[in-house]
Amino acid sequence: MDDEYSLAVKSFALLSLGSSPTAASSSGSSPNSISDLVTKVNLFEQKRNFPENLKPSEKQKEEVSRAKNAVIAQKIYSSVFKWVPENYYTLKLEQRAKLLGASSTFQLCKSMLMENKSYDASCAHERNYSRFYLVILQYETAINNKKLQSEIRALVPVKERLDFSKFDFRVASEEDNARLTDYSHNAVTPFGMKENVPIVLSKAITETKGMSPFIWMGGGHIHLKLGMAVSDFIKAADPLVLDVTDARP
Repeated sequence: MDDEYSLAVKSFALLSLGSSPTAASSSGSSPNSISDLVTKVNLFEQKRNFPENLKPSEKQKEEVSRAKNAVIAQKIYSSVFKWVPENYYTLKLEQRAKLLGASSTFQLCKSMLMENKSYDASCAHERNYSRFYLVILQYETAINNKKLQSEIRALVPVKERLDFSKFDFRVASEEDNARLTDYSHNAVTPFGMKENVPIVLSKAITETKGMSPFIWMGGGHIHLKLGMAVSDFIKAADPLVLDVTDARP
């Protein structure tokens, strides 16, 4: 029983719990039996969440569980969690893609927490003007700070736009990263974050020609990756889809 199967079982069980009493009885599954199934899968995952060669801390166990539960709660049925070897980050992008079964290196993505160093709290707006944004971008690209500033600034009508002096995006500190996402270094995923940080999806992810519409990102542990259809990510995460990256040379 692997991650994909246990995720599917839990998703089915949760979906069944949300069914009408008539549907539940006609399927032969009672709420209690379904709840028992979820409990058993949870207990199984506590033992099988990590490869045998890894000795996770309690914090790491909690992070992985939180990420998986967040994905299940969103009913993202295209999602797949996959463990990668410990030397993953020493490999070339082509090798990483092969390990994940990705057809293109452009499917490999990462999450970067960006901070507006010129943020003015008196002008705060939940999504249109936030101090922090979590940007999802391809490894084959790099964030263009000026593009990010222009795109965020343009989220409001021209007459309401703030001066450019109110924008200066930089990579957030590790301390802020840990505080807002509650994930360890290199384990950040957009799902299950501690704080409600606005998410930006690089527009390039939706426009790359020849790329399968399926992306891989962090899964709550440095060696755990989460894959899903781009359409499902947009539906579940409700990101701002913005032109904020440039292709790497």
